[in-house]
Formats: sequence, C-alpha cells, structure tokens
Amino acid sequence: MTSAPADGSSGRTLIRRLADWASDLELDDAPDRVVAHLGSQLLSQLAAARTGYAHPLGRRIARAYGGPLQPDPARAAVSLAMAAICLDHDDTAYAGHLSHSCVTVPVVYARQLRLDGRQLLTAILAADETAARVTAAATLGPFRGQAAAHTHLAGTVAGRLRALDAPARAWVNGLGLAFSVPPWTLTPGFLSTDAKGFAAAAPIQTGLTACDGALAGLRGPADVLEHQEGFLRRYADVPLPEEAVAGFGTLWHTETLSYKIHPGSAYIGAAVDCAVDCAAGLRAAEADPDDIAEVVVEGSLLTSGLDRASRARHIGPDAGVAALNFSLPYNVATALLTGTLEPADLMPPAVERPERWKLAAKVRTVHDPHLSRAALLSTAPLGQALRRAGEHADAWVRATDARAADMLPPSWLAPETDFRFATKRLGARVTVRLHDGRELSAHRAQAAGAVGSGEHTALAREKFLRSGGHPEVPHLIAELAGLDANGVAELISLALSGAADEARAEISRGERRRPGRSRRTNSVDTRALEGAYGRLLGSADSVPDRELAELALEAAALAASDVLSEVEVETAAVDALLASAPRDVLVDLVRRNAAHLLGVLDRMPPGDEGHWSRVVEDLRDHIERARKSARTDAGDERGEEHGAGS
Repeated sequence: MTSAPADGSSGRTLIRRLADWASDLELDDAPDRVVAHLGSQLLSQLAAARTGYAHPLGRRIARAYGGPLQPDPARAAVSLAMAAICLDHDDTAYAGHLSHSCVTVPVVYARQLRLDGRQLLTAILAADETAARVTAAATLGPFRGQAAAHTHLAGTVAGRLRALDAPARAWVNGLGLAFSVPPWTLTPGFLSTDAKGFAAAAPIQTGLTACDGALAGLRGPADVLEHQEGFLRRYADVPLPEEAVAGFGTLWHTETLSYKIHPGSAYIGAAVDCAVDCAAGLRAAEADPDDIAEVVVEGSLLTSGLDRASRARHIGPDAGVAALNFSLPYNVATALLTGTLEPADLMPPAVERPERWKLAAKVRTVHDPHLSRAALLSTAPLGQALRRAGEHADAWVRATDARAADMLPPSWLAPETDFRFATKRLGARVTVRLHDGRELSAHRAQAAGAVGSGEHTALAREKFLRSGGHPEVPHLIAELAGLDANGVAELISLALSGAADEARAEISRGERRRPGRSRRTNSVDTRALEGAYGRLLGSADSVPDRELAELALEAAALAASDVLSEVEVETAAVDALLASAPRDVLVDLVRRNAAHLLGVLDRMPPGDEGHWSRVVEDLRDHIERARKSARTDAGDERGEEHGAGS
C-alpha cells in the first residue's frame, strides 16, 4: 500500500498512481498486439532520425550537439531527438509525439546501462504509457502535437527510470521536479524556424536533470499535476485528470500510434496521399503542370486551420524546414509534380525549383464539415479527450472554433475503454482542375499509416530502409525481445552508424578549440571508424569474401588484445575461416566483431593517444580499401557485361 502524500493531502495523487503502475510495468503485462507496436515505433523513430541527420539542418544539429552514438547519453539524446523531429517524419499517438523522448532516452541509455532487448522494450512501453497519459490529460488546451513539449518531461523521466528499474518514489520525485518547470511553446519560433527542435531537446534536458536529482534524494511535489495552481490548471483549458490514470492495463496508448509515410504535419498527410494518387492520373492524362488551372484541397477544420496559420507566414524557397513541413500548398504541389514526397524535397535543390512554387500558388483549401465530423469522432487527435470532457466539450470547441460545435459527437458518448480499434480519421479530398475542363480527384478517409489503417510492421520496415538504414536492422528488431545486452548494443550501433557522418566530418575539419580548453575523454573517439563500418555493412553484398574474413578476424584480434596495437591476421586463419563460413556468416561476423571492438574502444582509458589513433586510422583505411575493391569488382563485371552485349 502506498503511503499518504508528504504534503498531507488525503488519497493518492495522479503522479503517485502513475508511478506505482508504470514503475512495475513488465513487457508481459501488455498484449502481443501492443508489443508489436513497440518494434514498429522503434524502427520508425530510427528512420526519422536518419532522414533528419541527412538534411542540412540535421548536420547542423550534429555539429552543435554531437552524434547519436557519442559516449555522453544526455547529449546523444538531445541530438537524436532533434534530428528525428526536424523533418516532422515521426510517429504520433492519440496524445503526443511520444518517440522523441519515449524511444530516444531508452535507446541512448541502453548502451550505457547494458539493457537487454526485453528491458529496452519495457522502458519504451513504460515511457509511452506515462507520457501519453499526462499529455492526454492536457489535450484540451493550447498545446497539442509537437507543440506539447511537456510530453517529453514525462517520457524522459519514465524512460530513464524504468531503464534503471528505479522505485516508484524516484518516479514521484522525478516527475514532480520536472513538471514544476514545464516548457511553454511559442508559435513564432515553432512554426517557422529551427527552434521547433527545442520542443524535444529542452524538456529532455530538464527531465534528465530531474532524474539525477530524484536519484540523489531531491524531492518534488507529488500533486503538481492536479494542484489548483499546478500543471493541468495552467496548461489545459479543460483539465482531464482521469485521462492520466484511466484504464491501467486495458487502455494501451501505445497502440494508438500512427506512422508517417511522408515528412510533414499529420494534418496534411491525407492530402499528400491524395496528391500522389492524382499524380498518377495526370501522367495517364498526359497533362503538364501548365495545364492545371487550380488544385482544391478539402479537409477537416484541423487541416484548414493549419493552412490558415501557415499562410499567415511567408513561405518560399528560402523558408526553414519547419515552415515547409506545415505548408499544405508546397507539399501537395510537390506530390503532384513528382508522385511522392520525400525528405529530399525539403532541401535544395528540390525546394528551389520554381515550378513547385508556381503550382503551390494554385492550391487552395476548403473546409469539409463531413471530414471534420469524422475527425472529431475518431480516437485521435481529439475524440477521446472530447468524450472524456463530456458536457464541457461543447464550450471548449465553441471557444476554439465555433464552426465545429455543430459537428461534435453527442455528449453522452462515453470514452473508449480499449484502444484496439482506435482511429485517426483526418481525411482529405484533392481535386485537380485542368484548363480544358477535365478534373482529377482522389479521396482518402485517413492518411496512409494512420492508426486503424492496417498493418504497421511492413510500413515501418520500408520507412527505415528508405532512410538508408542497414537491411539487417528490421530483422534484429523483430527479434529484440530475445537479444542480450551485446545484441542490443550491436543493433543500436548498426541502426545509427553513419547517420551523422557528414556532420562529423565537418566537425573534424572546422572545429577550433581555444588554448587550454581541450576536453579530455575516457574513451577513444570511434566516430569515424563507426561510420566506416556502417558504410561497409551497407555495401557488404559486393565486398569480396576474403576481405570480409580479414576484417572479421582483424576486429576480433584487436578487441581481444590487452593493449590496443597493430595485429597481423595470418593467411592460414583467413583460409580456415573461408573454408568454414558461408558468405552470410562472414558478413555477420564482421558486424558482430566490429560492434564488439567499438565497445571495447569506447571503454578504453586515456593512454598513448598518438599510438591508438594510428591503429584506428589503419583499420579505417583497410575498411575503405575493402569497399573500393567491391566497387572495382562491380565495375569490372558491368564492363564485361557491357562488352558481351555490344
């Protein structure tokens, strides 16, 4: 039995009830369908981070905060979260963009804490459920979606403390400390500048600091959520405290996750899908962009409201990526012209192409009451909260947008008690009118990947592979519950190796430290080597078997040596390995041994820096030679094929 709150109030506060449940939450407590979402969520977030790091903004993030595999988990969490949020290519739940803290924090601490697969999945689950519930309690207020930065206070505290298997009292104090100083997102920076990334970074930093304090014995207010001067009173127009604690073990917020196919706001996702459909029709009709007279996008109040807010700001080729993410005209025009919408469309040279902006000027948005009704009936993003609010929902909706009052579901509808059939019906209809009178139209009841739209595992896998991720990662995540700590560390390294290589190269070329301010580290800087291994594994199918065998044995020998030094792999050992191991095993040995070696290097104490730098550089040169030999062999084969066919 939990003791009474220290402040003397009777009963158990919201935070105490959350902490008691989530701190004891185990993976087996969740149904298989919920656990399946955890793998897709992890894969989707890794893909969002990879695409973020590939963008110029992501490279600046890595320059500022370092990469995702650096030894400092706090800085790694900030970097990884900002990279994942910067292109709006993330997943969303009924209440909150959870993964920037709920996945990121457990992932970066998994390496430091040596978590196995079940422990990592459990930490993500506990973080999801805690953060989503607190976010849901404040949903009917000024902050939703990515602007609800407070989501990541809860996600960070829960993700880290569950990874540590910390007791409930640490959760109470950690959440109490964090929610005593919640972030308040301001629209000008969030909607149009790189400041949007701080909606994830700032609360993660606060949450980690709160964890440090709680673990050391600092105390926070246990009633900070529901106190008359507390969080919900300040952050919600209609506080919904019951949302924070309703349905423990039956309402699994994790299974309300939606997965984005295209980068950009969830409010324009269905419109982009429709534009992709119309693009195929335009090609079949042999219509050029100049043949288009106008493009009409019909959507819900959420879609038309976002369009109004976006148009109030200048958005053009020089706009920041945040502004582009929220621009319905630019994204719809791009999808019509190219038949898709990819992260590359949010950077030069694509964003500078005048034909996109010429077509974007022809796009207008119309509110469709039927689509608004469907959106308000859905679980996400507001339906469950409106049903929880009951008779108070009408007044809130009228104050927010009076037109929506007539579209509200009846107030007697009860909140959902099970999310297995959750929906997010943010639909759209796009009509393309040509100058010759022809029309093309497409309708989507909801965006591809939205909760309720079907299978998500294949979708998350394809998203990760499109991000340039290693093809083995989805298979490893499918087996994550059975991986040991070494396997988890290898998975994370393989998934993120090379993600910020270009930024790292810029750091090494451009960083200048003031005299006397050089920072000592307790480990070897393995970032360049990590990136080289990542690129090698990405092209391993064409690397000669002998090169793979030599690299596998070299990594194993270096990792096993007491003092890092040059090693010479015997020809007989290479021949023996080639005789006993098929090609797929050789690739796997390179992967495993490389990850093990990188871990050994990370833990090395300071020593003869000049010596180990030469060893690491020699190894990296060997890896690059192996990759070049693969390209040369492939080129020779192509030349032979070309000659034979001439």
